[in-house]
Formats: sequence, C-alpha cells, structure tokens
Amino acid sequence: MNTIHSDPSLTNPATVTEMLAALLAAGPQAQPPPALTYLRRKAGRGLVAVYGTARDPGHLYTVTVEEDALTVPAGDGVTAGWEPHWQGAWPGVVADPALGLAVQAFPTDRTLPALAAAMDPATHPQLWAALQSAGSASVPGAAEWTLDAVRAEPVRYKPGDRCVIRYRLVMLRPGPGGAGGDGGDERTDRAEVSVIGKLYREPAQAVAAEALLARLRTSSARDWCPAPSGRVDSLALLLSADLGDQRSNPPTRPGPEVIHPGNPHSAATIAAAGRALADLQTSDTVEPGTPLRRGTDEADKAVKRAQVLSAYLPSLAAETTRISREVCDRLRSLHPGQFVPAHGSYKPSQLLVRDGSVFLVDFDQFCQADPALDVGYFMAYLRPPGLFYDRPGTRDWFDTAAETFRNAYLAARLERGATTADTASILSRSSVYEAALLLKIAARRPNRLHSPRPGEVHAVLREITGCLRTAELV
Repeated sequence: MNTIHSDPSLTNPATVTEMLAALLAAGPQAQPPPALTYLRRKAGRGLVAVYGTARDPGHLYTVTVEEDALTVPAGDGVTAGWEPHWQGAWPGVVADPALGLAVQAFPTDRTLPALAAAMDPATHPQLWAALQSAGSASVPGAAEWTLDAVRAEPVRYKPGDRCVIRYRLVMLRPGPGGAGGDGGDERTDRAEVSVIGKLYREPAQAVAAEALLARLRTSSARDWCPAPSGRVDSLALLLSADLGDQRSNPPTRPGPEVIHPGNPHSAATIAAAGRALADLQTSDTVEPGTPLRRGTDEADKAVKRAQVLSAYLPSLAAETTRISREVCDRLRSLHPGQFVPAHGSYKPSQLLVRDGSVFLVDFDQFCQADPALDVGYFMAYLRPPGLFYDRPGTRDWFDTAAETFRNAYLAARLERGATTADTASILSRSSVYEAALLLKIAARRPNRLHSPRPGEVHAVLREITGCLRTAELV
C-alpha cells in the first residue's frame, strides 16, 4: 500500500482522497478515484466522504472516519507519511481499526448490511416474491403475469442510513396458444414496470413508513404521495409506487430542477407545493407515538449550529452569537394553538414534479409540529444560492416566489375552514422558523468542510435578521 504524504489531518478532503486513490491504485484493476460528491463532518458522528454517484454504482465508494480518530490530540494521531494497515477484502470493505478508518465499495455497507441483497433480488426469494406481487398489481390481469427479470438501480444513497432503489421489472405472461394452449401461437406478452424500494436500517422503520403512506393515501393527501406496494421485513425494505423519472412520459423531475429562476413552471409548482402543504397539515395522519417537535427543540438545534459556525468563522462569531441568541429566544417563546401533521423537512428537494403536479417524498422526519415549521422550512430553502452573492434578479425572483407560496397556502387553508387570522399567525411564526433553518443552511459549509466564505455566511446572517423583523411586522 502506498504511503500517504499529504496533510495528515483526517478531516482534510485531500488526505481522504489520496487515501482512496492509493487503495484503488493497489487493486487488480488500477483506477483513479471518482469525484468527491459528498463530505460531511458532524460532531459526535465522525466523517463521511462519498466518491462517485448513484448513477454509476460500480464506481461508488464511501470513506468513514470514526469520531475518536478526529478528536485525538495534535501529535497523537495520523502523522505525515502514514500508511494504513487494511483489514478485510477489496472490493468490498476494508478498515484500519487503529485509525478508525473504513472504505466501502457499493453495495457493501457495514451499517446497512441488507443493501447488497436488496441490490441483487435474484438471490433473495422474499424480495423476488414481493417484487412479483408489486409488479403484477401494476398490469391488467395480475394473476397471469410472472416476474422474469429485475434490474436494481440506486436512486439516492445515504451511507449507513438508507438507500432508495428503483427496481425495473420485466413481467411475462403466455399469449394465445401459450402454456396450456393447443400448441398454436406461443407468443409471450411482455410488460416493463418499475417500483421503488426504500431500504432502512431497522425493520421497524419500514413498518412505520408503510403505515404512514397508507394513512396519507386514505386522507385528503392521497393525490400527492406514493402508494405502498409491499414490504420485506428481513431486509427492512418498503416498496412503493414509482412516481417516475426523467425518462418517463411525461417526465418526472426533482423539485430543484423546476423551482429556480428562469424556469417558466416555477410559479405553478411553488403554488402547488403551498396547496399540498395545507392538505398535509389538515389530514388525519397523526397516530399515538408520532414525534412532537416544539420551538424549544428547534432552538436546541440552533444553538449547536451557531457554535459550529462561530468556530468555523471566528471573525463572525460575535454577530453569529448575537443573532442566534435572538433566534433561540424567539423559538422558545412560540406557543402555537395546535400541533398538526408535519413533513418535518419540507423543501423543494423533497418534491417530485410531473405534468404540473407535485408529489411529496421522504417522510422520514414526519412529526407533529407547529404548522409554521414546514412553512418556514420551505421558505428558507426556496432561496436560490445566487441570492447570497447578490446575483442580479435573484432577490426579485425570491420575493415573488415567496409571495406565490404564501398566497397559495393561505387560499388552501381558507378552503379547508381555517380563518385568515389563524393563517396570518402561522405565517408570522414561520418567519422565526425560517430564520432557524437559514442558520442550518449557513452551517452546511463547515459541516461539509468547505473553505470559509465570510461573505456568504454574512449574507445568510443578514437574511436571518430580515426574517426576525418580518415576524414582528406580520
């Protein structure tokens, strides 16, 4: 194994990249590492670096560094010229326990061990049977069809946590004169369908997710969420209807590809998102045990984000501390009249857009909350990145988009019997949550070990101040 000579810090992206490059170069088929596509360091949870994308799973690698290896005193950890002593088999997973390092080649995942089986349905009879059932339900005459072939394609992958997989199924059934016929035409009918699988770490997560989708489908929200279509408990895998992708007709696109300046369909999509949120919040989808998120919970998160941000940019520490303290005080003072069903992470990236309709996905943060939480979440993430750099037109676009969302949300709530005063109160409180989520956006840069950009962070802090002023005026 090659010796690593770069900056010895394991939080340095160059060091992690060089380590992966050395590992790949030593393999039977030497290859350069793919591009670094995800890097995150969270206090107490170590570092995760992902190279490559789900679009090319054959060249998708994950590097993890345990928290203990990142917090050793200077001089006691990795030193220049260090050489990992790998244990394990490559490709697959290799680790150096002494350094707290591990490198995995997809679909191997030490903390998501069912991933390999989920990506190879032919080796797992229960998964094959579930796909047979889900596929048959998608075509007329379900009992006549059999599953002939499956191609598994990862769609979104969060190492050690979950993976969304699209299963492309080939279904066959005997045509006229086929099996049991008179020996005439033995034509076989063929149908190609697809279903989505979401793999979790624990079976209980898949059970809860299926129950939630079922409740959503029987509530007023049935028009904008996928239907569950099966579960494989041995894999902690939930199957659901495929809402489509860019190759579908009509195509289905992720929310951020539609909701941005310059797209003529942005306004209609944003309005649809506002109506869908009102629909969710008035649905009967909460059951005993649904997590409750209060303003005080968001305040606790804001404190931690401010601490990360202050350590990352000491020059802005005083301003960050002052603003975050005000955000936290305002969050703790919020007292909504009721807690309602909430997505918990409502932003454009959690939407799929098809033929003018929006569909909500990823309900893993579903909870009971102040209705203002999801409104504030969407508003914070509605800002185009260029707004933080004063790019021409971005402010006007955001102001117009925000007004479109608020108006659609207000109108939908009024249709469902809410009062104007109650909705105005929600919009006022949402500006406080919006401020808190903007603090989360600012903290992404240090969490992802990006280079400091004081101007960008200062712009976000300015937006937070503006949100707090808006909350006072509404």
